[in-house]
Amino acid sequence: MKVTDPRILVIGAGSIGCRHAGNLHALGGDVGVLEVAAERMKTCGTTTGCREVPDLGQALGSGDFDAAVICTPTVHHVPVAQMCADAGLHLFIEKPLSDRYEGVDQVLDTLRSRDLMGMVGFNLRYEPGLLWLKQNLDPRTIAFGRVEFGSYLPGWRPEQDYRTVYSAKKELGGGIILDDVHEIDYPCWIFGYPRKVQSTSGRFGKLDIDVEDTAEIQLIYPDQVLTVHMDYLQRKYTRRAMFCTREGYVCTWVFGVGVTWTDTAGEHAYIYADDFHINDPYVAEMQDFLASLAGGPSPQSSLANGAEILRIALQVKEGNGL
Repeated sequence: MKVTDPRILVIGAGSIGCRHAGNLHALGGDVGVLEVAAERMKTCGTTTGCREVPDLGQALGSGDFDAAVICTPTVHHVPVAQMCADAGLHLFIEKPLSDRYEGVDQVLDTLRSRDLMGMVGFNLRYEPGLLWLKQNLDPRTIAFGRVEFGSYLPGWRPEQDYRTVYSAKKELGGGIILDDVHEIDYPCWIFGYPRKVQSTSGRFGKLDIDVEDTAEIQLIYPDQVLTVHMDYLQRKYTRRAMFCTREGYVCTWVFGVGVTWTDTAGEHAYIYADDFHINDPYVAEMQDFLASLAGGPSPQSSLANGAEILRIALQVKEGNGL
C-alpha cells in the first residue's frame, strides 16, 4: 500500500464531510464530493473547490478514486465502507464507526485481504493538550480520573431543527453515547482498553429526542478507575478531564486551552489557547491519513481501534433501556 497522490472521494457533505473535503483540498488532495442532497453537494463543492460526484456506484466502478472518506449518517457507515473496500479503496470513516457491530469484522477482513488502510476519525487525538497528556502522563501513576463533555444539542446546528438531525434519532444511530464516543476513545488511547465497563444512561432532560441525552460511564482497570460523563444538555460547552495520581497530585486538561498540573516542584502549566484554532485537529487528522496512504506509519486510530471503541460504546448503550 502506497498512494502518494491520492484521489479521494468524500461521501456525505454535511458539516463534517464538507470540513474534511475542504481540508483535504487545502492539503493538495484531488477531492470529489458525493451527497444525495443535490443542493448540499453543490454548496460543499462551491465552498471547498472540490468537484461534485453524482453517483456512488459509478464512482466506485470508474477507478477514479484511491480512498474514501465516509461521513454519512452513522447507520450507513459500514455498508458504504464495505462497498468502498470491495472496490479497492482505502478508508477513513468518521466516528463512530457504526451504530451496531454487524458487518464490522467483514470490513476489517476485506481491508486485510486487499492490503488496504482503514482509519476512524477521532480528531481529539490531535488536540495539543491531549497529545501532551499522551506523551507525558504516566498512566501507572494515576489512581482515578474524571472525563467530561457537555453541549446543548439544539445549539450544535442552529440553522436546523435539532429534532431532525441524526443525533436525535435512534434509527440513524444517534444518542450522546455514540455521538460523543471521543470521550471513550481518548481515555483508552492514553490508558489502554478497560478490564470492565459499568454505566448508567438515559433520557433525563426535556429534549424531544428518542435517544439517551446523558451517560455516566466507569472504565475500570485493575488498579484505577476513570469516570466518563457525557450529555446533550449543558448550555455552556464543557470538555475537560482531571487525573489524580496515587500521591494526590492533580493534572487537569481543558479543551483548546491547556493543561495544568502539580507535583513535588509545585504548579505548572502548558497553555496554548492563543494559538489554538478549532480546525487544527481536523487538519492534523487528514495529514495523518494522507501520510499513512503514502506509506508512512499507521494512523493514530486504526479501524481496528474504532471497532474496539464501538464494542465498548455499544455495551454502554445497550443498557440504557431506550
